[in-house]
Amino acid sequence: MTTLKRVLTDLGPGLLLAATGIGVGDMVSATIAGAEYGLTLVWAVAAGVLLKFVITEGLARWQLATGTTFMEGWRDHLPSLVLVAFFGYFLIWSYVVSSALVAASAMVPAALFPEISQPIWGLLHALAALVMVYWGTYERLVDVMKVFIGLMCSCLLLTSILILRSGARWGVPEPSEISLAYTLSVIGGVGGTVTLLSYGYWIREQRWSGGNRVGSVRNDLGVSFSLVFLFSLCMMFLSTQIDWKGGILEEGPQLCLLLADRIAEETGEIGRIIFLLGFWGAAYSSVLGVWHGVPFLFDDWIHLWRRRQPQGQAGMAYRGYVVYMTLASISTLYLQRPVWLIFVYTVVGALFFPFIVSILLWMNNKQAWVSAPFRNRWIANTLLTLGLLLFVYLGVDHFF
Repeated sequence: MTTLKRVLTDLGPGLLLAATGIGVGDMVSATIAGAEYGLTLVWAVAAGVLLKFVITEGLARWQLATGTTFMEGWRDHLPSLVLVAFFGYFLIWSYVVSSALVAASAMVPAALFPEISQPIWGLLHALAALVMVYWGTYERLVDVMKVFIGLMCSCLLLTSILILRSGARWGVPEPSEISLAYTLSVIGGVGGTVTLLSYGYWIREQRWSGGNRVGSVRNDLGVSFSLVFLFSLCMMFLSTQIDWKGGILEEGPQLCLLLADRIAEETGEIGRIIFLLGFWGAAYSSVLGVWHGVPFLFDDWIHLWRRRQPQGQAGMAYRGYVVYMTLASISTLYLQRPVWLIFVYTVVGALFFPFIVSILLWMNNKQAWVSAPFRNRWIANTLLTLGLLLFVYLGVDHFF
């Protein structure tokens, strides 16, 4: 009971990470994997979750052991060009991701209330996120995210129960051979990307510092990535229980609306509405998590470059970046995203995880920087090395 109480007390940053990381991309990839291959690739989702746990735990362990954020470590131990290159990618990533998340969040109310256009719904979602983050607090956001996680999980559970009670057990056709590249993409795609870096700032908001908090981080991340795994598993299960009528699979968030329509055919409109509420909860919690966590990175970068102390959520750099993401998301509701922007985002994004994993393998093994109890153990080094090989393979396969 004492251990359980300690784990529950430690929850906070991990809930934000889970709510942020469980987004539309995870729902789409899990739906496609379940519809085409059944539950065959559950192990790949589990492997991806384990890898993201190791990466995030390594980032947090550096911060707890050294008292500096991982980005401060880049400034102190890497060439300045690294910070400049990351900043360029970061601006583009923020623009593309914020616009995609807001557009996906607006899909559900637009589907339920089509008399109001999707761009209007997107505008309302973006402005609501701006208000909640600009004038909100970390503690309040944690409470909001708990509600969203409850909504997401309960809606998926209820939808699964309704599907089972309907007697619809369609299964999936005999799959063709699963390619190695597709399997590896499932492993690499689950659980978030740049948002993993936000975890260090959230544990700082939680006032966790010092090596004695490593256990708290591991408990917190254990719950966080367990939620990510269970959510992806539920999505895969649902997609195996639906008659896809010849395997009509579209790319992008529209696939989840198609899944909602298939659910309605088996359970009635109530099943569709419940599922769409869960989909909306996953999409909009990602918006709130990105709006809250990502500006910490910008604030840190600006002040580290000037050799000044970051100001956090109350500072102008943080709040200015919240406004930037809001305006970026609104602009793409009415304008097409430039093709060159998407291309650059794709190219540089393929390099993000190899970079992070490589730096973790270097910085967290340096005896002069990290004391012995907090350096990587052999299992972390092994998993990170395997992850590095995975992401390098995916990058080469994607472009060549």
